[in-house]
Amino acid sequence: MDRNVKLLSFTSFLNDMSSEMIFPILPFFLSSLGANPALIGFAGGLIEGISGLMKVFSGYVSDLLGKRKFFVLFGYSISQISKLGLSLSKTAFSAVAFLFFERSGKGIRTAPRDALIAESAVKKGKAFGFHRAMDSFGAVLGALLAAYLFEIWCNERQIILVASLIGIVSVFPLIALKDKTNSRKPELNMRIKKYVLCSALFGSANISYVFFLLRFGGNVFDALKMYALFSFVYALLSYPAGYISDKVGKRVVASSGYLFMFLSCILAYFTNLALITLGIFMALTDATQRSFAAEIAESYGFGIGAYQLVFGISALVANTAYGWMWNFNENLAFFTAALLSIASAAVFLLV
Repeated sequence: MDRNVKLLSFTSFLNDMSSEMIFPILPFFLSSLGANPALIGFAGGLIEGISGLMKVFSGYVSDLLGKRKFFVLFGYSISQISKLGLSLSKTAFSAVAFLFFERSGKGIRTAPRDALIAESAVKKGKAFGFHRAMDSFGAVLGALLAAYLFEIWCNERQIILVASLIGIVSVFPLIALKDKTNSRKPELNMRIKKYVLCSALFGSANISYVFFLLRFGGNVFDALKMYALFSFVYALLSYPAGYISDKVGKRVVASSGYLFMFLSCILAYFTNLALITLGIFMALTDATQRSFAAEIAESYGFGIGAYQLVFGISALVANTAYGWMWNFNENLAFFTAALLSIASAAVFLLV
């Protein structure tokens, strides 16, 4: 495994451990500062939209300059400083402002980071799978640590402060990164354009794990434990899925993954085992879709950034619609996602 991949994976492990200590308790923290559900939802949509635009911009410029390390280091640093600011926030407005900067940091770093992984690895599926596995194991530990600390302190602010300190430590391995590319003209070939277009469907099929937690999570502790189980399955299978995708083809693995999303939506009618199959879905698709974008793109940063923008916006719009459906009929949201998953499984084989 290349040194860059190991460094980025270790950073993602610590960063996701930090982030997943924060995000499950974030709505409660914002509510304690006076934010209403409408403000929280609006802020989340605005922040994710900005993050998507940043991915395209940073990916494009990193291709143009032939520099990835600067954007990766800068993006992670902004996010960790913003988490510290969030822990010190006294008003809902300041908290949302720090969230905006935290997500902007994510947007700045993501496409250049994924491009650097692609440039550093011969077997891209294996490298992306390893990275996502480390990321997800961090999420497992983060959720469990948050539950433990909440039981001791019952204080969201203190947990966010601890998480921000872990996040700051995550930046240090990045100092040793090495750029692996030269400057190039950012452009999208016909195949990556087709994939970016199809990713609107793939993103729409990605109903959030939040709806599964709402379905089965009776309280905060139950939700955290179920989220940890989902993340554990995701982490455990991500590396093997990446390895297999290099052998049998990324389209086959990703298409199979959407069949597990279909199964998850069906199981959601009956049992919380749906979270296990949802973890399998994430393991089979998340890293595989990223590595496939890198495999067919001539300009890694721009190509990956364009894919992430369209996929992210479609997922955001779809999950907003799923939330609207949820108010009328919970089963309607899962039924719609199941249909889109079957369509995604078929289309992915044709990309």
